[in-house]
Amino acid sequence: MGGKCPGCEKNVSYVNLQPMDVHMNGRNAWNGVSYQCPHCKTILGVGIDPVALKTETIAGVVDGLRR
Repeated sequence: MGGKCPGCEKNVSYVNLQPMDVHMNGRNAWNGVSYQCPHCKTILGVGIDPVALKTETIAGVVDGLRR
């Protein structure tokens, strides 16, 4: 499954993830990732880093249970 990159128009069968900060109201709110074309590095999308979100959620639950 794939599509064409809007930047270089090559077929994209996978993307590269690049860490980036996601800000809300000028503050660093979440760890994020950009999804980039493997050929030309055009950003195809941006989202919250699912691994960081999972890690932070687990740490918060464990911390809450220890109190």
